[in-house]
Amino acid sequence: MLNQLRIEFLQWTGQVKHLVANKADNLQPQEYCIGAVFVIAIGFVLLSGRR
Repeated sequence: MLNQLRIEFLQWTGQVKHLVANKADNLQPQEYCIGAVFVIAIGFVLLSGRR
């Protein structure tokens, strides 16, 4: 069961990596900045919950 879950997670991360790699090839600078803001905001929210 745990092994199957691990395999499915690795497959999912591989698919996400493939999608991001395909989309990241032709992003404009504004789109990079928007993505960075989202990543920073989500990271801040996730880390602030640990206080």
